[in-house]
Amino acid sequence: MNPLPDTFHNPYLWPLLLFALLPTLLYLVDRRRARRLDWPALRFFLTRQRARLRWIRLREALLILVRSLALFLVVYALLGPATRVERELSSSSSLSRGLVLVFDTSFSMSYSPAEEAGDLLKRAKARARTLLDELRPADSALVVSPPAVDRAPGNDLFDLEKTRLDLEDLELGGGPFDLLHAIDDAIGKAALLSADIREIYIFTDHQAGSLPAKKERSLEFLASRLAALDPAPSITLVDCGAPETSNHRIVEFKSDSLVTGTDAAIGFHARVALAPGADSLHLRVTVNGEVIASRPLEEEGPATRELSFSHRFSSAGTARVSAELVGEGAGDGLPGDDARHLVIEVLDRLEVPIIQGSPDKGRAGGGHWLDLALFPRYGEGQPPKVIFRPVILGSAESGVLARSRVLVLSGISSVEPRELELIENFVRRGGGLLAFADAGTDRLFANDRLWQEGRGLLPAALLKRQKAERGEAYHPTAVNLEHPVLSIFKGVSEADLGRLAIRSCWTTGPVKEKAAILSRTSGGSPWIIEHSLSDGRIIFFATGADPADTDLPRTPLFVPLLHRLIRYLALGPSLAIGCNQGGTLEVALEADERAAEIQLIRPNGETEKIADSTGTGKRGVSWRKTTQTGFYSFDIVQKNSDKRTVTLAVNMDPAESNLERIDADSLELLERKLGVDRLRHSQGRAGLRRSVIVELEHWPYALLAGLLLLLCELVLLRGFASSRSPQQAGGSS
Repeated sequence: MNPLPDTFHNPYLWPLLLFALLPTLLYLVDRRRARRLDWPALRFFLTRQRARLRWIRLREALLILVRSLALFLVVYALLGPATRVERELSSSSSLSRGLVLVFDTSFSMSYSPAEEAGDLLKRAKARARTLLDELRPADSALVVSPPAVDRAPGNDLFDLEKTRLDLEDLELGGGPFDLLHAIDDAIGKAALLSADIREIYIFTDHQAGSLPAKKERSLEFLASRLAALDPAPSITLVDCGAPETSNHRIVEFKSDSLVTGTDAAIGFHARVALAPGADSLHLRVTVNGEVIASRPLEEEGPATRELSFSHRFSSAGTARVSAELVGEGAGDGLPGDDARHLVIEVLDRLEVPIIQGSPDKGRAGGGHWLDLALFPRYGEGQPPKVIFRPVILGSAESGVLARSRVLVLSGISSVEPRELELIENFVRRGGGLLAFADAGTDRLFANDRLWQEGRGLLPAALLKRQKAERGEAYHPTAVNLEHPVLSIFKGVSEADLGRLAIRSCWTTGPVKEKAAILSRTSGGSPWIIEHSLSDGRIIFFATGADPADTDLPRTPLFVPLLHRLIRYLALGPSLAIGCNQGGTLEVALEADERAAEIQLIRPNGETEKIADSTGTGKRGVSWRKTTQTGFYSFDIVQKNSDKRTVTLAVNMDPAESNLERIDADSLELLERKLGVDRLRHSQGRAGLRRSVIVELEHWPYALLAGLLLLLCELVLLRGFASSRSPQQAGGSS
């Protein structure tokens, strides 16, 4: 072992080394305090005892040296000195090994390189098998993946055969891979391994999105966690990705609305990213398997293209809309992102009940303006070309709500408890509620029965009416233009929206925790708020729907905004109508469908009978096995043979289909902060560490030597005391 240490575990104790000088300092102080007298009678005696005096001085120096060296060694042991040495690993080595194998199971690992069969996960599992095969029975290993199933600790926690089974059972799972969270989890697992050598291997494709941009503080935290373990585990990144990838992908495919009608055309918008060398590619859009549009993607042009289509549905029902990359060059290593899917609900009519808080207002009330915007009258000879069928009511009626998807409150007035219960149940079952608070709103009733300290229909308590100064007006600010409803105002209409005059509005208290403020007034108060209640969605306006509060009903923006709001709220609990690949599909069941037989049809045509989730407290069906992209259909058949079909779409997460790799600077930062080793999957040694760096501690030897020196000091003191011969009084006879 090298006598000079490479590191000290407790460097902050360096000042304690000054204690080694304590015996010398005490000796010097004692000598300085002694008074020296020149006595002539003793000169003859000192001349004869000169040799004895030299021996006394030598004895004192030896004792001081032993004491100082003993204190030095004790303090040196407290500093925690250690030397790092490299030792060969072999079958005869006495060192036990503990391995933590971490796998990136995001769907980017489904990429299949052209030069070999199988995807990147298969490549990673092959390397991991080599590691497990070279372990001995005394060694241990754990397999970790982001969706890993927690296993209760037991005698077989580190059983190698069970670890091999876990490795073979690994499958692609949902969610992007987070490298720093994976390292953090692996460090926690490594702490469970009782081994002389701990090793962490992370098998990933080095996708750029797996490492966040701001990571310095996270790396410092991980470095402190590594240093706290004894022995500290080594970390090796096994790069299973392809340095050069060829992947065409549809980044985004969306529609103007997920609920439309047969009254007008709907727009579809696609964003496509092409790899170099794209040739003879087309973007094809199909509706229920029928091609409605096809656009060529020329090789010359930007890497990312945006294309738009429009289509008018001729009949009501559920429409399956797909955008696909087709052509000779369409095939690549990641087929999951070559198509994206949408489920559009097509309606031929949508009944919209409007409850007007003050029925006596007639045409002056907000309900009249809402009615005209939803169902414009052109005369009896020209029926409106819209699907909305508004009806103004004085109170909520159970029959109307039962066949409606959206309810509109034009003003908030006091209602009977039975009527309020009807409205609450309508929303909790998945209905949409659009509420306008005009000047006639009953504030006490709204706060007591609709706000209910955050448990009711309103997203916030109403405080007071706020009015602009005479001749002045507030204007909408902080508009969330990314919201599906307000996104129509991007561009030219954004300025028009900002010029709207708001003369008076309600101010509100703090909104619910999960509520979203979609827009504020220039006075600072929220104007549009969205929140949810059970399965239903609510959008609240702090102004009325008539021109008394705002100019909105008189502008061309009112009709498209209101239509967009009604279509959005009509979606009910399934706003996304699907999920990302690897996510969970949820289907709500009606009360009379709880005992129904449910059959699932996967995108590849396979069918399977499934059970509902009523036993788990959910009012519906949950399906987690969504590794295939495409359309999943749930056929719900009741005992009376009534059948309802729910279709949901599963798409690959765009973040996982972006195969850009981590930059070299970020990888070098990992090496500096965490001592990470990097290894290509194709290197000759399949990731196995033939030698390891072992840290040998010096402190036991230093402490033992210090204690031996203290023992030697005691022996020397006893020896010196016994060698003294007593002097006789009066000298020799």
